[in-house]
Amino acid sequence: MKMKNTVKYFVGLLLFGGALFTGCDDESGITPGEVTGLTAESTPGCIALSWNTPEEANIRYIEVKYYDPLLKKDVMRTASVYANSIEIPDTRAKYGEYSFMVQSVSPTGDRSAVQKISMVSEPAEPTYVSTQIALTAADLSTNAQEPSEGPIANLLDGNTSTFFHTAWSVGIPGPHWLQVNLKKEITEAYRFEYAPRNAKDRPTDFDLMGSMDGKSWFLIKNFTKEADGIAGDGTYASEVFNVEQPFKQIRIVVNETNSKSVFWTMSIFKFYSVTIEDPEAPDTEL
Repeated sequence: MKMKNTVKYFVGLLLFGGALFTGCDDESGITPGEVTGLTAESTPGCIALSWNTPEEANIRYIEVKYYDPLLKKDVMRTASVYANSIEIPDTRAKYGEYSFMVQSVSPTGDRSAVQKISMVSEPAEPTYVSTQIALTAADLSTNAQEPSEGPIANLLDGNTSTFFHTAWSVGIPGPHWLQVNLKKEITEAYRFEYAPRNAKDRPTDFDLMGSMDGKSWFLIKNFTKEADGIAGDGTYASEVFNVEQPFKQIRIVVNETNSKSVFWTMSIFKFYSVTIEDPEAPDTEL
């Protein structure tokens, strides 16, 4: 009789333990549902992954893993359960195809099956770094300084109420020009800014000339009101232009003004040397 009771006791204990173990397993492991409609889209220097998150799928967040060849390491990024996309920044076309592994993660840390997707990035855009050339009055010259007003040094004082004026009280044949010694060789790219004096006598057509020695000159670019908007009311800021032929000096040769006069005015002038940082350039090993 004791033997039967003992057997019943152990059988009951095993059944109870099994039930307890099964109950703990159900509470500690929750497998999340998978996101659906996973897609990838490329823009310059960036790849965006998008998906649909099913409702009531026990998802706490979305996890994206990939190898980043720029950083030379594996990377893991996460997105909220309320988000339906994630951006992968600083991607490069030169590295070819990026491979992403996407999983949803439950509140208990369990993960769904891995979904894989690949995409090639569009080329990252260049970065332009501008350095203003420090100029002094000695670096400026002209063939037509007006003797009664508007000394050329006024171009550098940062004051729009002062101005440079080419000759109107004395007859100096056109075109009138402003020459600038940049004191360094411009080899990559450049840009410039200037402010007009007032509504009259603004250049509407000028040639930007370049020279290495101040004697032999070549045309860098012709600027016009129609093509470049040079006769606006406020400060004119050019776009960045690549250098096709290096130069150390420039001339602004004015061909026409909005008042049809040979003379012209300007209140501020700035010139910038620009370096181009191309993120798609081949990597160099140190």
